[in-house]
Amino acid sequence: MPFDPSVSRQLPAYPAQTASCRMSRVCKFMRAQFALIAAVGVMCSGSSLATAADGLFVRFQLLQPTAATYYVKLGGYIHKTPWYLPRGVLPTGSDKDASLRTQGGQYTPWLDVREFAGDRLHGRMNRAGGVAEFPNMTADFVVDPPSEKLTLVIELATQPQVNAVQKRWRETIQGTLTSFLVSPSLARDKQELESAAEMTNRRLQWAREATGGKRHSPQSLLVQTSLWAAQRPELNLREAQVLELLGFNVVGNQPAEVRERASLAQPGHTHSVAFGPAATRQAIVELMQKQTDRIAATGDPKRRVPFNFADEVCCRPAIGDNAVALGHFHAWLAQQRIKPTDLGVARLTDVEPIETPEALRQQERKNGPAARRIFYYTSHFRQQAATERVAWHTDAFHQIWRTAHPTADNATAPWTSTLVADHPYFAGSGLGMGMEPNPAWSGHPLAMDWFELARSGAVDLAGIEDWMGLQYMYGPNWTWEGFQLMGFQAAIFRSGSQGRQPTIAWITPSDETNLRLKSSSALCQGAKHFFYWTYGPTATSTENYWSDLRGAYHGVAAMTRQLAAAEKIIAPGRMRPTKVALLYSISSDLWQPFGYVSMLERRGLYLSLVHDQYLVDMLTEEDVEAGRLADYDVLYTADPCIKRRAAQKIAAWVKAGGHLQGTTAAGSRDEFNEPCDLLAVAFGVAPELKVETQPGRYHIRGALNNLPYLDQITGEETPAWGAIGARVAVTPAGGSVVATFNDGSAAIVDNTFVKGSARYLAACPGIAYLKEAKFVPDMLAEKWPNDLRGLINAAAEKKHAAPVVELSHPVVEAGVYDSDAGTALVLANFQYDPIARLHVRLTARQPVKSVRSVEQGAVPFAISRDAAGVATVEFDLALGLNDIVLLE
Repeated sequence: MPFDPSVSRQLPAYPAQTASCRMSRVCKFMRAQFALIAAVGVMCSGSSLATAADGLFVRFQLLQPTAATYYVKLGGYIHKTPWYLPRGVLPTGSDKDASLRTQGGQYTPWLDVREFAGDRLHGRMNRAGGVAEFPNMTADFVVDPPSEKLTLVIELATQPQVNAVQKRWRETIQGTLTSFLVSPSLARDKQELESAAEMTNRRLQWAREATGGKRHSPQSLLVQTSLWAAQRPELNLREAQVLELLGFNVVGNQPAEVRERASLAQPGHTHSVAFGPAATRQAIVELMQKQTDRIAATGDPKRRVPFNFADEVCCRPAIGDNAVALGHFHAWLAQQRIKPTDLGVARLTDVEPIETPEALRQQERKNGPAARRIFYYTSHFRQQAATERVAWHTDAFHQIWRTAHPTADNATAPWTSTLVADHPYFAGSGLGMGMEPNPAWSGHPLAMDWFELARSGAVDLAGIEDWMGLQYMYGPNWTWEGFQLMGFQAAIFRSGSQGRQPTIAWITPSDETNLRLKSSSALCQGAKHFFYWTYGPTATSTENYWSDLRGAYHGVAAMTRQLAAAEKIIAPGRMRPTKVALLYSISSDLWQPFGYVSMLERRGLYLSLVHDQYLVDMLTEEDVEAGRLADYDVLYTADPCIKRRAAQKIAAWVKAGGHLQGTTAAGSRDEFNEPCDLLAVAFGVAPELKVETQPGRYHIRGALNNLPYLDQITGEETPAWGAIGARVAVTPAGGSVVATFNDGSAAIVDNTFVKGSARYLAACPGIAYLKEAKFVPDMLAEKWPNDLRGLINAAAEKKHAAPVVELSHPVVEAGVYDSDAGTALVLANFQYDPIARLHVRLTARQPVKSVRSVEQGAVPFAISRDAAGVATVEFDLALGLNDIVLLE
């Protein structure tokens, strides 16, 4: 009997978007495509697209109850666009005509799965390790009369005949829904094809093995994931057991039976937000009030849970020709006291925003100075407007939630949250938009100002991610220069908020090594909460989920065990202050006069310092203007564009005794990308310079390997190194040349400036440091050069800026948290090889009675005191991938 493609009722209900559902661009595309999916089917008999050797056929048998008739609703999931199998019924027409239904105990007709699925059928994928990444067919048995328990048989064959059966399942299920994996290479892959119950049971066994059967979970620190599509209730409850064992305490998209029986909190979410410049505060309040029921339902009496606003947020929509948005822009210009004549107009209301590089180039041909100022102010306004509107959402949420829960404990009130977009950031926008089309998102997406989001507390919980640092689906090209960039993002929010902004790190599917290092890097830099995106299960999901990635189980179990043991210190703890600052000029990210170069150089400088255990605070131009440089002894900068007021503050700080180290023509331009001489005197160089920029694929992991050096740099007191990325032709003007290019021209200039000092490097040592690490595109095998790290970090050493901890080995990232309960030392080993004996020297902030490694137990230690009575704790321990050491 032929298969009926006309049935539009789906099986099972595909998941609605939830708080924990990634609103990635792929997901959005997926849902748009799904709306267009037409049910497709063919005859199960007749000609086949496959030969006898590689055919794929399925049939079903209902063994119990026998005194019933039945038909099967079919659907399923695949792991490529359009993400789902067609839907239909077997036998054909049996959903409408009861006489066509199959009698209990009898088999349905064979279905040709190849013809049913068409080009949606695929073999094993490897988006998250390969296990269970076959198409998953769903089968929902419609039985008359209904029965709470079914015993059934599923057979897969290479031809529609009994002697061609390759795989047979017999199972008894509670409810009516089951699923099973299929492969176009059935004979070859039959041993790897599982039923839904087999997959769930395997995952539960993995969780027991990874945890020893014991749950470790922090109480106040969030460890979050989400379920994707529901299975039948009995399996959903077993999947919840998996997540409970692994230590999760917040899980999104929970089916009703899980919410009723499991000890997992449920987050909230909305994608109905208005972050664009046309939105008013009142309109946002009204928008949120429409979601009162959803907001009021969020919360858990035992812990805070996040309520997420949208996903991968940036400054969109643009101003465009929206009259309200234009009015807000013009009002903002007036508030900034910007002169109309500076923008080439008679009245501020005549200003037309410039929102893309193409529009900028067109307007520069008419009036360059005015166009550059309009472009800068337009971008600055859009970023400030977006931050303000995120904050308005937070305010409205709290008001609505508090009204619904007037007696609730503030300590467990939900957190608002959002996730910033790292796809375009690392692909080229930085905290600007990029002057060339963005290779990840295309076009010119303008990033939100992450520092201002943190500084203002616009959301209660900020989200960072490694979505384009995937080990699997998009790797290896998009993994950049290593997973310490999770820490780099966390450091932005820590720096912007001066340690006040709670941050959650979203970690995509990763094996144990990658997961533990990503998580620990983020924790080292202040991100205390984690979202392991996302459980799945794989078979009932679409893109890349970790439910069937065994290494992830061991990685998550290790992290939850460590967090549970250390949270009494880490949860209330604050990171120690540092004297080392790195300038983060958003003006440079906006203009990118040398393309990607200055952004990569900034990250290279950061990594070099972190590899010697310095805590690095990143300061924006606004931070410098506000006087925050007074808290630091050394400032690094790779920013060619720096606001004039900030440059003046930096020069005054150097004059008063600070040490400045600049690379990549630092400070040679202002916020309008126009020449600026304000830092030249501090550097001891002439303001006139010429920059040779080197084209390259700087956003691709390992692409530096084949990029030749522009020149070589040598000096009597500095190591030899190569100029890459940019070469600056500069003339000393009071400074001393300590290293030269091959032609004898100045490459490094040192200068004493009143009470302070500066070093000017006329190239990009941070990029050279990255190049010499020799990244392997698809492996963690880079080895960082000691000599270049010494060159970069000499500025911090010169000012005796102390690292947060002294370690015997470099390239071990470290973070230190202090609280009344003690001190926690977080370690992440980016050497990758185990360290048999790591010697640790850590200043004690309070009496220390014990030192304990979460991974190894009690550690012998010694305490010494200097002449001032400051105590230092010393000990040795073996270090694998990561650890947390507790000093109590």
